[in-house]
Amino acid sequence: MKLTFLGTGAAEGVPSPFCDCETCAYARSRGGKNVRRRQSALVNDDLLIDMGPDLFASCAALGLSLTKVPYALVTHSHMDHFDPGNLSLRGKAFRLATELPELTMVAGPSVWTKWDAGGSDRAAEIRRVPVLPGRTVELGPYTVRAIEAAHHLKVGDAMNYIVSDGASSLLYASDSGYYADAAWEELEGRALDAVVLEGTIWRHPAGKEHLNEGDFRRMLEKLRSVGAVTERTRIVATHFSHQGAYPHDELEGKVAALGALCAYDGLVVEW
Repeated sequence: MKLTFLGTGAAEGVPSPFCDCETCAYARSRGGKNVRRRQSALVNDDLLIDMGPDLFASCAALGLSLTKVPYALVTHSHMDHFDPGNLSLRGKAFRLATELPELTMVAGPSVWTKWDAGGSDRAAEIRRVPVLPGRTVELGPYTVRAIEAAHHLKVGDAMNYIVSDGASSLLYASDSGYYADAAWEELEGRALDAVVLEGTIWRHPAGKEHLNEGDFRRMLEKLRSVGAVTERTRIVATHFSHQGAYPHDELEGKVAALGALCAYDGLVVEW
């Protein structure tokens, strides 16, 4: 399995145009891995996870096309993870020279409510698959299990996903704070090949809906104790806020000290 990080930033991206914090100033002057678009990822070349407002810019910057992608997962309805305009621009009027495969999209109720405010399944050529935590869906070669995220708590339908292709498995765990019991029960005994965890508030005090450095460590310890993370599991940290993270080189060292890889836009991880 292969995972390409199209964006690794939180809601404001890095740098935020409305901020002069140390991390934003450093990103503007140094560029490179310090610049983070809003988060999205591509599994292999056919399964898109989240589609926020930077999706088009990310694909352009990385030289990627989504014309062959038939599957998508959306974790929740926050604007940095789901921008309905991305689907609207799949419409035929915006791609006269190209035929697209139907996009089977898995998402929770609040995502579909947001989409229904102005979107058309038919025009965007999508097939909707509404899900809630605890449901399993089949997407071509993938089996996808939705688990409860500790995020978007006022709505309550934010999800993380366990994605398996029959040979390997991935836990995509962003956005979420430290899991509740129901999620740990789902993960008990699953020997995952890769885990993506967020680090939104890395250097801030602990919160309920995101992970700081201490809760990132605590999540890893719990994942190991329930058998979900083993010595061979690849761990990747992503979804960093400009206000909660450090410049990339400094953050990379802190993440590595916990046995994880610090993601950056364009990173490709294979296992």
